[in-house]
Amino acid sequence: MKTLIKTLAFACLTLGLSGYALAADAEKPTKEEKQAAEMNHIAMKDGKLWVMKDGKTMELKEEATLMDGTKVMTDGSYLEKDAKEKKMLKEGEAITWEGKVKDHAKLMKSIEKKQEKEKEAK
Repeated sequence: MKTLIKTLAFACLTLGLSGYALAADAEKPTKEEKQAAEMNHIAMKDGKLWVMKDGKTMELKEEATLMDGTKVMTDGSYLEKDAKEKKMLKEGEAITWEGKVKDHAKLMKSIEKKQEKEKEAK
């Protein structure tokens, strides 16, 4: 009986740990998700925040939470997940859905190149 209980406890522990490992892998973004996160971003242009998502552009009207937990406010400030101080997007900067701040013009050139390659591939 003791052996049976030990075996069942070990099996439950093993299954629990393997489930935890699978869940951790599921949280990692795929290559496609990373590329989409680059294409979808929030940019500061002409003193306003613009959301570029799925090929559409609209003004940011309410706080947005990015994939990494960063919160972007409508005034251009953002608070990274575990940070205590807000940072501010500067004119011409963009923040990707992964929470990376980049130069908006360079980001747009990168997106245009990717779109051209996709058209050529078709």
